[in-house]
Amino acid sequence: MEWTVVTVIIALAGLMATVGAPVIKLNGTIVKLNATIEAMDKRLGTVEKQARESEAHSRKSHEKIHGRIDDVEGRVNDHETRITLLEGGKRHGL
Repeated sequence: MEWTVVTVIIALAGLMATVGAPVIKLNGTIVKLNATIEAMDKRLGTVEKQARESEAHSRKSHEKIHGRIDDVEGRVNDHETRITLLEGGKRHGL
């Protein structure tokens, strides 16, 4: 009877060693994956923040450019009106 108990204990120890080693490796891999995901999450947050800042800067730049275009268009229209009046005055002997 004692040999049966010893045999069962040895079998259980072998089973634990056989199953335990892969479980320990799996646990280590899971820990590494968690660390990697956390690092990637931080990086993604940084990239998203930079993208929002870049978008806001681009929007401001475009508004500034469009404002300048509108100003130039107004000035060009004024010049066209003046030229038209001057050319019309020369034709009529003014």
